Amino acid sequence: MDGHKAIYDTRDLQDLRPMFTPEDRPVFHPYTEVAPPTDPHVVIVGFDFNHQRWNVVSAATPEEVEELQETTDSLGRSVVQLTLQNLQQAQQIRELTQGGQEDA
Repeated sequence: MDGHKAIYDTRDLQDLRPMFTPEDRPVFHPYTEVAPPTDPHVVIVGFDFNHQRWNVVSAATPEEVEELQETTDSLGRSVVQLTLQNLQQAQQIRELTQGGQEDA
């Protein structure tokens, strides 16, 4: 839009669509001309008016969370299998040890 600039309302972090105001109009709290980040790995948690920047935290995408969950599930299954094998081996060792003692 000619003659207009995009501004953002820093109070509504869920809806950061640009609003437009005349270019010659000053912008002040709670609005800013600083465009919010669009990186899918960050979540906007506020705006720092002293430094004129968005406060963000790093976040995982849903795909990354799903992949990590699958990895965790796979590791859990492996731990269970190894634990069962360890218990079976321990039982076999006890049986062999007790059987050897009875023969002596």
